[in-house]
Amino acid sequence: MPPSHSPVDVAFSAITEEIDLGLPKLPEPFDLQPLFPGDRLLRFHPNWFITDFKQTETSFTVSIKDYVTDEEFPLTGSFIFNSTDQELLKIQLSGTININISFLKRNNRFKVQISTLEKELDPNDPLLLWVRAIKEYVRIYIKRTPATLFFRILMNKMILKMDPSQRKICLMMAKITAVELLVIILVVIGYVNFVL
Repeated sequence: MPPSHSPVDVAFSAITEEIDLGLPKLPEPFDLQPLFPGDRLLRFHPNWFITDFKQTETSFTVSIKDYVTDEEFPLTGSFIFNSTDQELLKIQLSGTININISFLKRNNRFKVQISTLEKELDPNDPLLLWVRAIKEYVRIYIKRTPATLFFRILMNKMILKMDPSQRKICLMMAKITAVELLVIILVVIGYVNFVL
């Protein structure tokens, strides 16, 4: 995924806060629903294996296995798109996790409101990482460049079809490959400059 330009790194309290996600001005009209069919929104969570996803209209049930804690739990909720002119998407989760996340358009800016029973969320909380991943996915659809087109295809055809452990393995392999290429380039440059 392209690097984040404005990470969501604010601690949230039980009182709902509204945070500007720092994306470019949203186009008119802008609809999130075509970007997130089926269980795609849940697949952006960095730690969740998604199984048995069932959806009826806006409501869904799913079985989740957490990659970090190894816990398995059922989750119910809803994805409500365009309930008002300003609210582009509302994610409501209930069961083991009780959270409301609203993605809003205010003055053509993309903002998020998070309501949770937790008193404070750590900046590295998976919930905030999840919001950041959704934001970055929306960004590659707002900006139209060859790089965002490449990342859009990469996300849709490969990354979103993987589970969290497969993503981590691919990321590790990509980092190793980048280091190998850097070493090869340095060796070639050194050979050309000092041997020839």
